[in-house]
Amino acid sequence: MLKRLCFLLSLVLLIPILFGCSSALNASLDSEFTLSIGQTARIASEGMSIKFVTVTSDSRCPKDVECIQAGVVTCETEITKDNVKTQLFLGEVGTMINNTPTLGYDFTFHVSPYPEAGKKITKGDYRLYLIVSKSGQ
Repeated sequence: MLKRLCFLLSLVLLIPILFGCSSALNASLDSEFTLSIGQTARIASEGMSIKFVTVTSDSRCPKDVECIQAGVVTCETEITKDNVKTQLFLGEVGTMINNTPTLGYDFTFHVSPYPEAGKKITKGDYRLYLIVSKSGQ
């Protein structure tokens, strides 16, 4: 019985790999969604997918610390639109949310967690909160 259960569990885990099934999060224009590093969201109505590749740098001034500059967190994303991949770096200064027009879309976002003095943020802790809108709307 245990061997059969292990076999069935192995199949469940291997099927998405073998058949290319996507575990992409379904998202919509103008609605916030959240991605972890390595995760992809798909906006089917636009033929677009967005992958949160990694945080390339995080120099934001920690909470309760006095800094000369606010610092920046920069995220690497990969946008695929109509089967064309584009690398996009999103940068957030301090606590300000940037609005970055690209490919006819605006990407409004913020990144958490916010740094705290004495606490290390691991790559697995980061979340990208993103809203995609058509430019000019």
